[in-house]
Parts: sequence; C-alpha cells; structure tokens
Amino acid sequence: MKSPPLQYLYYITQIGLHVSPLSNNALFLDYHDNPYPKMFKRGLSVSLSTDDPLQFHHTEQPLLEEYSVCAQRWNFDDTDLCEMARNSVLHSGFEHNTKQMWLGADYHLGTKGNDISFSNVPNIRLKFRDENLMAELNLLTEYVASGNED
Repeated sequence: MKSPPLQYLYYITQIGLHVSPLSNNALFLDYHDNPYPKMFKRGLSVSLSTDDPLQFHHTEQPLLEEYSVCAQRWNFDDTDLCEMARNSVLHSGFEHNTKQMWLGADYHLGTKGNDISFSNVPNIRLKFRDENLMAELNLLTEYVASGNED
C-alpha cells in the first residue's frame, strides 16, 4: 500500500498475490491496516494463503481459518470468497487437468470459460473485472500511442 505505482503494475499485469492476514496481524500489521481488502476491491489478483500454520493458526484447517477471518473482519460475502478461491487455483502450480477439475474444462479461457457450477463466481463479476482491466489497458495504450511524455 505504500507504493501505489507498484500496486498498479501488479494490477495491470494481474500478477497473483498470496496473503495471510492472520500471519500479518500476528507479526506486524493490524487487521484494520491490512491492505488485502483494498487490493481485492481494486481488482488485484489476490488470494488467501497460510503462513506457518503451527504458529499462527488454531485449528486443523488453517486455510479455512483465513477465509473465516476475512469474511468476519472485512465483511466479504460468499461471492468474494469464491473469487478468492478461484484466484488461488489460477495462481497455483497445479497441472491443467487439476485446474479443470476444480474450475471447469474451459477455465483457461477466462470469463468466457467460467463455469459457475465449479467456481461459484457469477459471470457478471468476472465480466466487471475484465472490463475494468481492459479499459485501463486501453488508456495506457492510447497514452503511449499519443507520444505524451508528461
């Protein structure tokens, strides 16, 4: 959050970011100051992860604990949580056939390949994300094409 240009580059390139709010809170960053909710709402490709579950988590399901904390602390709804889970699978190193098992046969086609029966993420949500990203990329393209050096 202290570097908006870097955050913008992560947004434009849709580089996946994995965040562990429980770990962040325990080590250095209060939930109130955590940038995760803003990054998610701005359209960065973020997902939840665990960090040293034996140290920071209190259940046998540390990742579910992360999701529960996010839902409770930041009022994320089910669609938000499903989008985060979808991002997690997309960011993962799973092979193509494993991602198909979790997200549907055409997941690699982006919004067009979204299968809501797998992802639980409505097409309108993904379309909104795509349209905003495309609009931003078009603005950058127009700026570069105009030759502005401001």
